[in-house]
Amino acid sequence: MNYSADGARQQGRHDLPAKPGENFAAWTERVRHSAVIDPELVSEERRRMTAGDQRRREAAGQSRQRAATASRLTLGCLAAFCLSALLYFVTGLTGWIAFAFAIASTASLAAYALAARPRRPAAMITPGPAPGPHQAVLLTELDAPRRELLTREQRAIDEVISSGLYDGREEARQAVEAQLRRIEWQAAVNLRTLTLRQAQHDAIPVLGRKTAEKLDGHQGHLTAAEEAAAAEVKALESLAARVKRAELERNDQENAIKAARLDGSYQDLGASVAAVELAIGEIRSLADGIAPPDDAEPS
Repeated sequence: MNYSADGARQQGRHDLPAKPGENFAAWTERVRHSAVIDPELVSEERRRMTAGDQRRREAAGQSRQRAATASRLTLGCLAAFCLSALLYFVTGLTGWIAFAFAIASTASLAAYALAARPRRPAAMITPGPAPGPHQAVLLTELDAPRRELLTREQRAIDEVISSGLYDGREEARQAVEAQLRRIEWQAAVNLRTLTLRQAQHDAIPVLGRKTAEKLDGHQGHLTAAEEAAAAEVKALESLAARVKRAELERNDQENAIKAARLDGSYQDLGASVAAVELAIGEIRSLADGIAPPDDAEPS
């Protein structure tokens, strides 16, 4: 666990493993706010959590079966106990038989209680080891300019994989996401390396011409790597914009098809207009046929 200078808690590597009982979707949603995880590790965690969920469901099913069996046994023993008590009072059945039934019923009740009580899940998903630097890049390991580049890259990736362009094409969406997550991971590793090299560069004081020449050479490599990282981000943002345009065009086409299906209804309006115009003509004919009243002669 790490803390910033103002005391605020920062996510560390020990916060990255899945928490007990946490499913895969919740884990990925949580860790992506603080780190970029190697896609290979993500795949391993998916398999591990899926297997853990399966074991937990199987254990829960077995517990329900044990509880159902104990319940049936308990009901049977209670019925036998009630029957023995009735026979004892009605026919004088020997008391030790009723006592034996009571002991059996008590044992069955205890078995039912043990089977039905909540248990600590034996198949609870336990956290794995904290991923090392070769498996995760913490956002706190990047300086501000490189973190901004990564944020832009992640935003573009999210826009692509969440696009409605892939609705109904889940396999295509998953393939694109897998490819983009690999690109995201490599970009995060490169940006972390850039951050480290920049810090090393800035930590060396310039004591003379020779040092300055060396540092200028290093700065040239840093600048080239920075420009390459920025170009990658712009390419991803261009991809996201293109996907958005394609989605809009597809939606426009679908809406045009929906509108075309209503053409007949709107053509009916043309016929209704003609009928209204005919009615107006008839109304005018009626009006023309009405003679004005004669002026009254004076008396």
